[in-house]
Parts: sequence; C-alpha cells; structure tokens
Amino acid sequence: MTERHDVVDVIRTKRDRGELTPEQIDWVIDAYTRGVVADEQMAALAMAILINGMSRAEISRWTGAMIASGERMDFSSLSRPTS
Repeated sequence: MTERHDVVDVIRTKRDRGELTPEQIDWVIDAYTRGVVADEQMAALAMAILINGMSRAEISRWTGAMIASGERMDFSSLSRPTS
C-alpha cells in the first residue's frame, strides 16, 4: 500500500516551525495506529511539537483524529449520577 504522506516530511514540517495540514494530522494518527509510523518517529514528532507548539487549529484536528482512531464505548445505558 502506498502511503499518502511521508512521516519524515511531517516531522520536518513541525521541526521547521510549520503548521501541519489537516490531511497530515489525520494521516499521521491513522498511520501510527496501523503501525506504519514507528514509535521512534512519533516520539520525534512529539518532540518537535513540544519545542515548537501547535496552533489551535492543529490541536483541534489532532484531538479529533485521536478520538476517531480508537474504539468508541457506549455508556448511554448507564444511569447518570445525581447530586
């Protein structure tokens, strides 16, 4: 399978203080959960993000991509606590 993005380019963008596109963010989260992006590469991206930060748009998209990447649990059958 050919990947849409290259993780090195994504890391480089953040390292060089660029803003990740929504497509890059969606891809890197998806690729990491599929095992295409190695732990070491994700750690390098995390370091670049820590050093250079993220815009509000990046944070919002990253959060959404993380939520969409996992199993969703349904708690609607549980009663809600009251005070």
